[in-house]
Amino acid sequence: MLPPDFGPEASEHGRAPIRRVRTIGRRGRPLSLVVAVALFTAFWLCSVGMATWGIARAHEGGDASDIAYIVFWTLAFALLAWRAWRGGRVAIAFMSRVGTLIGALFLAAMVPFTVLFVVEPAGGSVLDFVPYMLPMLFSGAALLTAGLLLRRGEVSRWSGF
Repeated sequence: MLPPDFGPEASEHGRAPIRRVRTIGRRGRPLSLVVAVALFTAFWLCSVGMATWGIARAHEGGDASDIAYIVFWTLAFALLAWRAWRGGRVAIAFMSRVGTLIGALFLAAMVPFTVLFVVEPAGGSVLDFVPYMLPMLFSGAALLTAGLLLRRGEVSRWSGF
């Protein structure tokens, strides 16, 4: 996959100048692709860490099938992220849609918890959900940002989508 041709740097008569896109590495990956894949990877690693911590706390060591699920989905995610990193159009489109959808859902799910947190009296049962609200807020923002970054023009030109 070749990097896109950005055309002349100076504007021709009657045309707007073409902006140079920030790229990374010798393959010329757009910076927005690099940041998006990094955000998806950070989200996945935090999710795997929280799932593993939950298994260790609930089962005192975990069940082999629970660990197998984590390994399977981690391999599936790694394959998808690798394919997006290499410029796969389908992987980029899928990660863009999923990141935007799940990120928006995470942020929308914060609204009822925030309302309950404000409305309920101090010391109520909503305080049990507070440790989950901050990671959910960061996860939603990261996924929504990554999904929107993958929809930028330089990513679609670079991947040929």
